[in-house]
Amino acid sequence: MIRHFQEQSTPGTTTTSDARATQFQAVEGGSETHSGNTLMVEAFTVLWVILMAWLFLLWRKQSTLNARIDELDRVLDRAAARQGAKGSNPAS
Repeated sequence: MIRHFQEQSTPGTTTTSDARATQFQAVEGGSETHSGNTLMVEAFTVLWVILMAWLFLLWRKQSTLNARIDELDRVLDRAAARQGAKGSNPAS
């Protein structure tokens, strides 16, 4: 069931579509103004700072991973050398 609601208007006001039309009306005396160029530069600066911080964190994580891989390679090389020394031992 569709209900139609009638707008209640106060005396002296109209509810025509012209009265409700959406038009841009400049506001005089506004004290809050920001330059669009300044806001754009600030936004790009924030994005670049976030990107550089993310890249720095990735670089640190990659360095840590490379150090761990190098250590594992050394451990594996030592284990392989010991295993090779055991295999060539004639006493076994």
